Amino acid sequence: MNETIQTCSSRDAERVSHIVLIAVIMIGSILGNGIICLLLVRFKTLRTVPNVLIANLAVVDILNALTNMPLMIMWYICKVPYLKGQSVSWFIVTWYVLFMYLTVFNLTVLTMDRFGAIVHGLRYHSWKTINKAKIAVLFVWLLAAAYTYGMFILGLDIDLGDAPVLVYRIDYLKKFGRYFIIPGYLVPFALMLIMGAYIRRSVRRHTRRLSMFCSVAKQVKSDVKTAKTIGLTVLAFVCMGVVPMFLHMISKNHGTWPHFLAFFLTHLNSMVNPIIYALKTRR
Repeated sequence: MNETIQTCSSRDAERVSHIVLIAVIMIGSILGNGIICLLLVRFKTLRTVPNVLIANLAVVDILNALTNMPLMIMWYICKVPYLKGQSVSWFIVTWYVLFMYLTVFNLTVLTMDRFGAIVHGLRYHSWKTINKAKIAVLFVWLLAAAYTYGMFILGLDIDLGDAPVLVYRIDYLKKFGRYFIIPGYLVPFALMLIMGAYIRRSVRRHTRRLSMFCSVAKQVKSDVKTAKTIGLTVLAFVCMGVVPMFLHMISKNHGTWPHFLAFFLTHLNSMVNPIIYALKTRR
């Protein structure tokens, strides 16, 4: 009897600690990313092409904090009884995956922007506009939606009755998810690594040559600084997006701390991004 009571109390304490951790990330993500969006609305000088793309990433993080994090508390931690069944599970899992790809594709476009600015220099600066950045943002949303819902069309026929969301999620991953989710990560990251290598080589090659041209050198320094900020953002996502993917694979027991850590790190990335921008940006 005493052992049963102790087990229940320890589970309740663990559940409360999980909820508190997710709630802290949720509040931090909304406040931090909300400040980024407010700054771009307030100061016209901050409305540059990379900042428009960063603002889109901030909006994605805010929406993720407002929807996926509360849903995770309900279906994963609290296991509320009404979040179950085919339709509810399909919606929750697809919505979660959609925001994964919104982040990945937005980071890819950010890297492409820095690739153009540093490798192609003045030609890219004369070509890029705020309107083109907005079109890129629209493209990110359409591509992420097409890839996510195109993949999960395969899950419409999966019916496990009134099984909870977690059971449906595991089945989706086994039936088709592994064939789409990993390539959906690996291909964009391969592109980012290739472009990063070109950016690094271009910076090393032109640093000495541009030192005599003051105005051009200032532009290049600004582009390199922005590239470093985006590079840190990409690195943070690798640590908190790709690593959790492997944690999900090795954690066979769902609900354990390693399995929760995978979800925690994924959501933590939403709060880390505005911290990176704050530390790397003067204004």
